[in-house]
Amino acid sequence: MYQFPISNVLSFIRARNQPAWLVGGYVRDWLLGRPSHDLDVIVPEGGISLARAVAAAFGGHFFVLDAARDVGRAILYDEVGASLDVDVARLRTPDLLDDLALRDFTINAIALDIGGDPDVQRVVDPFDGQVDLMRGLVRAVTEGAFLDDPLRMLRGVRHVAALGFRIENATVNLIRRDAALLPTVAAERVRDELLRIIPAPGGWQHVRLLARLDLLRHVLPETAALIGVTQSPPHYQDVFDHTRAVMAHLEGIYALLWPGYGGGDASYARPQPVANDATVMADDAAWVELAEGLAPYIADLREHLAQPLASGHTRRDWLPWAALAHDWGKPAMRSVEAGGRIRFLEHDHWGTLLAEARGRALKLAADESAYVIRLVDQHMRPGHLAHDYPPSRRALYRFFRDADTAGPDCALLSLADHLATYAAQPDPERWGHRLGTTRLILETYFRERSARVDPAPLLNGWDVMAAFGLSPGPRIGELLEGLREAQAVGEVTTRDQALAWLALQIGDGS
Repeated sequence: MYQFPISNVLSFIRARNQPAWLVGGYVRDWLLGRPSHDLDVIVPEGGISLARAVAAAFGGHFFVLDAARDVGRAILYDEVGASLDVDVARLRTPDLLDDLALRDFTINAIALDIGGDPDVQRVVDPFDGQVDLMRGLVRAVTEGAFLDDPLRMLRGVRHVAALGFRIENATVNLIRRDAALLPTVAAERVRDELLRIIPAPGGWQHVRLLARLDLLRHVLPETAALIGVTQSPPHYQDVFDHTRAVMAHLEGIYALLWPGYGGGDASYARPQPVANDATVMADDAAWVELAEGLAPYIADLREHLAQPLASGHTRRDWLPWAALAHDWGKPAMRSVEAGGRIRFLEHDHWGTLLAEARGRALKLAADESAYVIRLVDQHMRPGHLAHDYPPSRRALYRFFRDADTAGPDCALLSLADHLATYAAQPDPERWGHRLGTTRLILETYFRERSARVDPAPLLNGWDVMAAFGLSPGPRIGELLEGLREAQAVGEVTTRDQALAWLALQIGDGS
């Protein structure tokens, strides 16, 4: 959290004796009593020069954001390196009220005068944004708000996610009217808004809101394609609502790992039934057993999921994306057998292709895209392991060989998938096997990784070629991978045993 006194920045601006107003998110959060760490300032003229002066006064950095519109940014740092962005812009019109009329939502069209008497807090609120704050409403300032910038439609959903507000009915109609404009927005901007919607607490409801606003098919068509795709028991929902249920149960798992995270409406919580939503939640007994099963690994999982992937986002941020995408392959792979059973053979592998394509379309970083792709590809594996419970040491090794460091993440996704699938009709034996398999996966990864997942090599390629007179080639890699598996399952523990094992493989041509 940024610790530099914002009041110092405001005093500096005030001392310049020029009209200036705070606008946007800072004013909204100030009125709500919420912390805010970015300042948006507007002035009649000299936006870039004021931003440069702020940066110089507080030893920060300065950037020109838009020379034509006279917009600059000062980035200030506190003692521990946390940053505060101060964006300063020239009024877009000569009059403050006309400038506020160009903004997206009434709750963001409130200005706070910081150019006058510091003891007088003069709020300029021409569109009753404060009333909407009290009512918890997201309301467009004008009918043309989304024509000016279609991304604002997604921003409205983001405000629902962040504030727990609802979108006012007339604004809902405006969004539906203008939804088809969303593809004109740069992919990076769409991605950044989705990154604040999908992983947020309550993300499973936000996805439904995107669908109801007719936005989902424009930003995540693979998810929209799941609507109405029916499944056989034990599934009781179509693929779209099942996907949302998986996201809901994953959030419940997050609530076990990070109780009280965020506070208030932004907290992870065990999912509860929602009015007009037929999603069934796992029963109390399942959550108690899950809490007991994960308890020895909570600290490990927190540290693991806090690992950054790219752009400041972590595994914790991206695992809900994998939950969203895990069944994207089902519509294309749906088939109905003679007896009426619905199958989705190879949907996991087809889904990886869709996840890869969507990652490119949204311009995800390579590590972020690879993480989601791997989880989509491997999400069925823990269930396969549980089918032959308890899984063998060899089966666990091969799971980690393919899932790599995403093994624990995959186990959690699989738990959420199971809970969502069987919530309406629990199967205690299957649940026991799935939970037991998860514990074995976590134990193997967090406690026995050096021996059972990634054993230190007893021989290298040069050793193998020298000992057996072999030439370089793919065969050497295949032999070393086989040897590594033999080590992981305990068949080989010494260099001599490794050479003997290789001799057998080479001798029988396997």
